[in-house]
Amino acid sequence: MSIARNLMAFLAIVSLCAGSCAPQPAAPLPGRLQLSNPNFGLINVEAVITANPDCAAREDGYVSTLEFTMPNNATKFIDAPPGADVCWRSDRNPGRPVPGRWSRWDRAFLVPGKLVNATL
Repeated sequence: MSIARNLMAFLAIVSLCAGSCAPQPAAPLPGRLQLSNPNFGLINVEAVITANPDCAAREDGYVSTLEFTMPNNATKFIDAPPGADVCWRSDRNPGRPVPGRWSRWDRAFLVPGKLVNATL
């Protein structure tokens, strides 16, 4: 009887160890935007990473804001966590920028682990 009990205890321990040693599912990869500037000289860009449907909102779903300049023929990669997208806007008049005067928002709907290409 004690051999059977020891065998049962051993099997229980082995099954617990096997379950805890099993590979854990990988965390979802970020979505990635490849934003290119093929048409303009040096241009100011504001990008927002957000899950909020309103690109201008800074409430629920908002992740972060990036401000940067892009020379002609430049490319910038922006990663966003799963469930978030990237919105961006640039100078309304790229040849004669005025601070605070932006173009309309554009949005890239991202998919985890995939690259989306967009141009200014």
